[in-house]
Amino acid sequence: MRLLLRYIIIPFAIAALSGPCFAASSFSDVSEKIPESAAIEFVRSQGIMTGNPDGTFKPGSPFTRAAAAKVLVLTKMSDAQVKAVSERTFGDIPDDAWYRVYAEAARITGIVGSAPSFNGDRTVKQAEFLKMLLSSQGFDPGAFSEIRLPLATDASDPDTWFYTWMRLGIANALIQVQQDGKLSPDKELTRANAAELVYRLAMYKAGKRTQALLSEEESELVNILKMLEVKNVAQAEMASARALLAARGAHASKPSVPIVQSAVKISESFRALVRAYMAGSDGQFDDALSLAKEAWALAEKAKQISPELQDLATRVQTIAKNMADQAREMLKEGAQASPK
Repeated sequence: MRLLLRYIIIPFAIAALSGPCFAASSFSDVSEKIPESAAIEFVRSQGIMTGNPDGTFKPGSPFTRAAAAKVLVLTKMSDAQVKAVSERTFGDIPDDAWYRVYAEAARITGIVGSAPSFNGDRTVKQAEFLKMLLSSQGFDPGAFSEIRLPLATDASDPDTWFYTWMRLGIANALIQVQQDGKLSPDKELTRANAAELVYRLAMYKAGKRTQALLSEEESELVNILKMLEVKNVAQAEMASARALLAARGAHASKPSVPIVQSAVKISESFRALVRAYMAGSDGQFDDALSLAKEAWALAEKAKQISPELQDLATRVQTIAKNMADQAREMLKEGAQASPK
């Protein structure tokens, strides 16, 4: 379908929802120029991750399974409780290894599974750590299970083991798609990466990542329009899934805020627009018409919930009407061309 699309600026703004700012670093190799500096200060202040005797944090160093076990265990148990662990089930961990008790505590608390080997020196991958982090904090892996759409070029199959955790990661404002269109589930984490994920989850649990989620939704909605303009339907569909997850995640955190409720309807209306475009491109003009009407109605609900998004909702309705008019025109042409 040919569409007349315009880029949009979305007034998603909620005051006092940002995380704390740290003016100075406790580590000689961490400055404010490092994007993860606030996260590093947070994990240090909480005793979750510590530095080295020489006063460095080594943000670019690999984040190992041994380090991950310590970080996650200390979010659930006190140091005294950890040190009281006496089990020795992992055959590849020497008795005098500093991380033995953390590995065993991680097994006892279900953060890692029972296996003959622990592989403490292996670098943790992003999807692996998301699973460990989210499950250790009691997040339901079945949350948002109604969304089984492709999320990125490297997270398109909902039946892969890591899809659930990448979906949760988006909804909890932990991860975003990169410029290359990937979520990078196999990315090997650095210490700074791990600190950032821990920090973001703590902020989400404290209700301080709602603005980040709304900003991410805004970015994805603009991306949808850009992708439809160049007829890249696959990328538009992925962006619509991520926008919907971001909006639903914000709603899970702040369900009573009208602009958040309205944002969910906006993301649903964009999802309907993408589906309408796809149906029209496949010649299914009846479906395209129905979905365009659905998008218009969802935008109308967004208007009723929050006047702050009225302008955006009106723009969505303009696009939906354009789609519907084109679908009606194609249906009329088809009827006239049919033999009598």
